Amino acid sequence: MNKTALIGILVSGLVLASCGGSSNQIPSNLVLPGSTQGYITAPTYLAGTDEYDAFYAINTFRSSVGLGYWEQNILLDNAAKAHMAYSVANTAGDSNPFQNDLEVKTVQSVLTGGFTGITPSARAIAQGYYILQNTVQATGVPTAVAGELYSTGSGANVVKDMVNTIYHRAALMSQSTRQIGLARDTAGSAGPATHWWITHARLDGGQSVPSNYVGLYPLNQQINVPLSMTPEYPSVYSNVANFNFASQTSSPVSVTTATLVDLKATKFTVTVAGSGTPLPGTIWTMNNDPNLNVNDYSQATKDLTTPPTPVPTIPANEIFWVGSAPFLPNTTYTVTFTGTTFLIPYAITNPITLSWNFTTGS
Repeated sequence: MNKTALIGILVSGLVLASCGGSSNQIPSNLVLPGSTQGYITAPTYLAGTDEYDAFYAINTFRSSVGLGYWEQNILLDNAAKAHMAYSVANTAGDSNPFQNDLEVKTVQSVLTGGFTGITPSARAIAQGYYILQNTVQATGVPTAVAGELYSTGSGANVVKDMVNTIYHRAALMSQSTRQIGLARDTAGSAGPATHWWITHARLDGGQSVPSNYVGLYPLNQQINVPLSMTPEYPSVYSNVANFNFASQTSSPVSVTTATLVDLKATKFTVTVAGSGTPLPGTIWTMNNDPNLNVNDYSQATKDLTTPPTPVPTIPANEIFWVGSAPFLPNTTYTVTFTGTTFLIPYAITNPITLSWNFTTGS
């Protein structure tokens, strides 16, 4: 069986400080091991196709930030295709079918509208992607944990645009997801207006990273960083009237820790390299995320009929900085981050100090 190797690249230039022992005598520098997916079966997408390019662009990005591969799963391809068929069939009846990963179950949608399930998990289950679990109410319940990403564009560009956002970047950096399926609404070569649904899922506890994991983006010494953020829906700016991403944002800068580690910032600044003046911007966390979701709709049974609203949110282990204006072209910037990490299972708090550089494109 053809295998593809993955080498996780942890960003250099990080400084992690530690403090004294905790009250329960567990060492403050305790590191819980992780288990990333470093080898996957080669995808069946044909080389040179947009699906092939998107698949490898996703995994190149994940590798660059030290995360494990996402492996192709044909059942998830089918789930994404089914949701794409629903989106195409319901463009007249749904004001935004290409940006809503919930499907509406009606007699018409079941008969002619391509309905296969309300949630991403239910649609994956409908394609045969599930395991059987026992619950308090029943035994042998088909179960899957799935989510979906929507974007437009071609091949690697569609991934580049998702990385240049807040919510989509956070989803692409999901630490537990194992598998992926892709679908688009055009044949032949994709173009700027091509719609994509990307289903990502797992059937077990999933991948994990070591508890001392730190992922930065843009990467240390990265070049050709975009000047402003790619529009996404919803976004942290959805409630701002007449908001213009091109003139009122920079490309997002983010720090991510392991899922088991809450991250707090006391300082998060971006300056032109050599300057001591921080750029104006906003630090976005779970605490000020306007789209904070208090429900978890990702795990669903096939017969779920009343799912909670699937609103993206910034997780507690990620913090974003977005400038109030675009970055200057061909300019090197320095990021400084100080704060604390909190290892949840052992209630260990440690300081964290980071500093790195990146350079914008034209």
